[in-house]
Amino acid sequence: MIQRIQTVFLLLALAATLSFFFFPFGYIITKDASQIEVYTTGMQFNGEKIHSDYSLLPLFIMIIIINLVTFISIFLYKRRMLQIRLNIFNLILQLGSIGVSFYFLTNAAGKFGTDYSTSILIILPAVAFIFTFLAIRAIARDEALVQSLNRLR
Repeated sequence: MIQRIQTVFLLLALAATLSFFFFPFGYIITKDASQIEVYTTGMQFNGEKIHSDYSLLPLFIMIIIINLVTFISIFLYKRRMLQIRLNIFNLILQLGSIGVSFYFLTNAAGKFGTDYSTSILIILPAVAFIFTFLAIRAIARDEALVQSLNRLR
């Protein structure tokens, strides 16, 4: 059912990963001490998008897939085992997005020959991971309850 606690956990995970689109997750510090903001949609300097040969498209696609899987999983409350499997897949993607975001920051800083700094928002995929894990536990408890009631009949 939509009003279950796992829905709240999945909505919080969805909010965490959706905000990853709108805020920078890191900064590249240039030689003159100015900062280039790194978003999942690209890089910006003083509010203007930087066009470079460096693409963040794999991270962008990964975050879109995470959001879609989370959103679809919310409405699969009648098929709990499928919901658990999708959320486990989502956990793997969220761990991958953490690694990919750090890879892109370090690689971009190396390409520009400068240093990088992470934003506090870099932990959002980890927060989404925790909420998704809590949702899986709640879904598993519901499935165990349904199975125990089926044995009583």
